[in-house]
Parts: sequence; structure tokens; C-alpha cells
Amino acid sequence: MLLIIPVSTAYTQSLADSGYYYLNNGNKKKASQYFEMHLKEKPQDTKVHLQLGYLYYSIGKLDNSLKHFNYVGNHTSDPEERELSKSAVVNIKDERAYNGNSIEVYFYNYYDSYQSNYIANLVTHVNFKLGKGFFAGPYLDLYTDTRSTPQLIYNDRFIELGGFLRYSIIKNLFFELRLGYARQFDLDTSRINIKPMLVYFNRFGDAKVYVDKNSKTPKTSMYMDFYYAAMYDYKYKNAFLQAVLSQVLRFHTGGYSYVENYLVENIQFDSRKLDYNNYFEIGLGLRFKPNLPLFPVIFLEPSYKAYFYGDRKNSFQIKAGFWIYFRNKI
Repeated sequence: MLLIIPVSTAYTQSLADSGYYYLNNGNKKKASQYFEMHLKEKPQDTKVHLQLGYLYYSIGKLDNSLKHFNYVGNHTSDPEERELSKSAVVNIKDERAYNGNSIEVYFYNYYDSYQSNYIANLVTHVNFKLGKGFFAGPYLDLYTDTRSTPQLIYNDRFIELGGFLRYSIIKNLFFELRLGYARQFDLDTSRINIKPMLVYFNRFGDAKVYVDKNSKTPKTSMYMDFYYAAMYDYKYKNAFLQAVLSQVLRFHTGGYSYVENYLVENIQFDSRKLDYNNYFEIGLGLRFKPNLPLFPVIFLEPSYKAYFYGDRKNSFQIKAGFWIYFRNKI
């Protein structure tokens, strides 16, 4: 029996084949043109939308890439396509914000059972891109707890507002210079502050972002996070050094939701050798994130802390709290 293919169908398939032909030969511009013409005839073809998402990403057209990945995530019936596209959307939005004008918010807070103390740190930046690798804008930095007093300090408590200049030296390594007005709660003083800082961060391994409940792909992933910061804080006339290493096993429970089991090591020094700023801490924790892209991560972390200087006793504590971090393009 002879199969008769409608002219419109044959034409549409020819456009898609031409797109793949040019893509396989390295002509991404021609490939994208033929794929776009194909989608005008067959806009519901999620495989071509997915291909265009990757193609536009590879040539740096993030807005176009995001459009096609969003279409796939919202319309496909294939769980693997949905997983790939929704993960790509989150990563592209973050990359787009990282490389352009954006607002950046970090909020980390927890209750420490040993100190009977609630500790919170909020840092926000509004980033305006000045040129390749250069950003500037206002910032807010707040660090506080409920237990410290001028007579017994558990943490340096302050609020600081000012402007910053940041330069990305290489990927994941940047230098930032802050100039702001600071209020030091326990010292009962206010002053202009200058804070130069060098920060490096990196993730090794693959932390899955989105896992469809019907997907046949593995629902676990392993990764390691490393963070390093060196800074001088004029308001305290003190230099600080911190390094944090985390080894994480992530179990996805569907969508953006996951449970993580992790081991974390944290070491911190300062030049004044204040007891509460100089210690090594190791913890074994559990984290949970509900099925929302920007929902805070809830954690429970037993840890042991050993101090290097002073008379402060080494301690075992249980920390319970949540943290949230996001960047969003403006």
C-alpha cells in the first residue's frame, strides 16, 4: 500500500531535516532559521523546541533559549523532555541574572541549641553591569543574634548599608570592595566602613535541579560545594578567613523538591584571634526543599565546634533553620 504524505507535512519535515543537516555541519545560524520555519508550520513540535533551546544557548542567545525551553516545559507530555527543559530554565535564568543587571538575596538563619541563640545573616546586592566582569550598586549586610551582649559576645552584630564595586577575575572568583555606613550593636558605635574581599566558590558534580516523577532517569545525585572568602573589615580592624566544604547526596522527591544528606566542614580565622571567630566545625546534616523553585531550604544539622584560642569550651550543638538564596534579572 502506497503511503501518501500531505504536501504540508512533507514540507514541514523537509524544513526540520534541513535544520538538522546544517546543525550537523556546524552552521548553527542556518540551522536555527530552518528550525524556526519548521515551527511556524508545526508549533507543537517539542523536540525541535528543545533542540532550539540548546542551539540558542550554545551561541549565547539566552532569551531565545529560555523561550523554547519554557514552551517544552509547559506543553510536552514526555517526562524526560519536561525534566530537561525545566532544569534548563532554572539554570538559564540564574546565568542570565549573574551576567547582567540583577538583585541578589542571601538569608541564612538558625537556632543554636548549645548557645540557646537565634542567629541570622541577611546580605543583598543590587547589581548593575558596568562592563565585562564589572558590577556596582548598593548593598545591605545584616548580622545579628538574640544572645550576644557587650559583656559576652557570641557573634559580631551589625547592620551596614552602602555601595560596592565587584570584578569577576575568572569564573567563580571575584574581588569586591564595599564602602558603607555601619552600626555596631554591641560596641554601640557607628562609622564609615571599608571592606575589601576576595571570594571563590565552586560546585563539583551534578546537582539535579528538577526531576519528573514519571522520569526513568536516576533520582539521586552527588556533588561537592566549596566556598572560600578572605576579607578585611575596617569597622572591626580585623581580617577574616573562612573556608567551607560540603559533600552532599541529594534524593529528589518530585519536581523541584529534594531531601539532602550532607557532611560539612567549616574553618574560620581572624587576625585579632577572638575566640568566637576562630574555630573548626564539622557537621552531619539533613536538608529539605519543597516543590517550589524559590522556596527556602529547611535544615537540621548536629555539629561539633572546636575553638583555637581563648577559654571558650568546645561544643556540640544542633542547628535548625532555613536559608534562601536567589538572583533575579532586573
